[in-house]
Amino acid sequence: MADRTLIDSGKFAMEFAESVSKKDVDNSKILDEAKKYLLSYLTAYYLIEDFNKIENTNFNSTDEKKFKDLSFDELMARVKQLNRY
Repeated sequence: MADRTLIDSGKFAMEFAESVSKKDVDNSKILDEAKKYLLSYLTAYYLIEDFNKIENTNFNSTDEKKFKDLSFDELMARVKQLNRY
């Protein structure tokens, strides 16, 4: 079973309120703006989760060189190989 995604409602609300205060949003549009904000948040969250899973699969090999040990050319080749997102 997949882990549930829990959002700190207080933190989310404060960040949303700060973002809305920086724009000129009509009060009748705040709910729509909150939905867009939540959609953006969740899209980014799950994109990063997928990215992290792929990275863990790609970089947890014991026989693979660490980034710090790669030459520049090796690093560029590795990034090109992994750039499939």
